[in-house]
Amino acid sequence: MRRSCGTRVLGALLLSPLLADLPTPLPLDAQELDAGHLYLREAGRRVGTERFRIWRTGSTVNAVASVERVQRTAWQVRLQMDPDLLPVKYEIREGVSPLVSGERFPDRIRFHFATPEGERWKEYPVQEAAAILEPGVAHHYLVLVRALRAAPDGRMTAILPLDGRTVTVGLTGRTEEGVSLGDESLDAIRYDVDVEGALHRVWLDADDRLLRVVDAAGREAVRAPAEG
Repeated sequence: MRRSCGTRVLGALLLSPLLADLPTPLPLDAQELDAGHLYLREAGRRVGTERFRIWRTGSTVNAVASVERVQRTAWQVRLQMDPDLLPVKYEIREGVSPLVSGERFPDRIRFHFATPEGERWKEYPVQEAAAILEPGVAHHYLVLVRALRAAPDGRMTAILPLDGRTVTVGLTGRTEEGVSLGDESLDAIRYDVDVEGALHRVWLDADDRLLRVVDAAGREAVRAPAEG
């Protein structure tokens, strides 16, 4: 079994409002937490890809991704967090069209939605805004596991923005279990996450890189094997 490489500090970049160029280097003062390419599968069939990057700059943690699925315009997803991984700003665009955007205020987090029927808003008390979890966005599980590990009782409330609801999530298990990426086997830890009674599984390596996710609906995301 082989363990993955550690975090890296990368070169300079001008970041677009969302995610025009995932592979572009990061600012000099940034610490990359993870970046990768995931294959998305349902019922054993490849249905899309997710390319994501998560990095820390000063007191800000950013997570960005491009999620492409068959028969759907690609999503561009961005989540900005504070040092404790509490959501500060959030946005999903479908192509160039905004679907949802959110911003944290001292007492609430407010979301704006653009729909064919018009605009609408939804607010949640700030105490219900410990995490963002969007079904079908795999890298959110990496952020969620890291936040749950730091939670006093391993539990918190998360917002599902597009579903327009909150859920209680908890870390219920931690098991050493390897992951196969192509012909390569990697050491990993499987984290069991309970989302209101539904079991989701997340595999991370020793450097907290996201290797695999299987959600309660059976949707799977698996990291693409390293090139070269």
